[in-house]
Amino acid sequence: HRDPFEPIMCVLEAPSPLAEYRKITDEILLRMPDKDRYPRAAAESVRSFLMLRLGLHLGLRQKNLRQLMFCPRGHFPTSERRLEEMRRGEIRWNDRENGWEVLIPSIAFKNANSSFFGSKPFRLILPDLLDLYHHINAYIERHRKVLLGPAADPGTFFIKTVNYRVRTRPIIRRRFTKPGA
Repeated sequence: HRDPFEPIMCVLEAPSPLAEYRKITDEILLRMPDKDRYPRAAAESVRSFLMLRLGLHLGLRQKNLRQLMFCPRGHFPTSERRLEEMRRGEIRWNDRENGWEVLIPSIAFKNANSSFFGSKPFRLILPDLLDLYHHINAYIERHRKVLLGPAADPGTFFIKTVNYRVRTRPIIRRRFTKPGA
């Protein structure tokens, strides 16, 4: 019987919802665990921080953020045509603008046929406000690797934490049968 908006009503009813989200991102940074002692927890904190910050800057649904492909600096970005085929966007370094760019073809959006898009891609150079680029670079250089662990890189910017256990000895499974069977 819970209202799905109940947890965020305080944010939505605030005089400035964006300022409330900013408080949340500030709190994440304030409570971020030490990256050397707790690398996985720190990586998850940076990922959460970036999801909120990019969500605020871009105004995207969570699905579009989670499907955002990643092109590291010095690599050739994915062509717009290929991104249209995949129905995904990409975050990439733009040398001309000297900043992180997000490019998402209109077809990737739920309301792609609306007159708002006019079949043009969504393109934005992220502003380097409040050390955003520092956190993006730290996430790319250190935290993504921690979250991936030994798993293959899926190519998306935001990745889930890979759960893995190191087994020191094999697991022996025994099959028990009923007596007299």
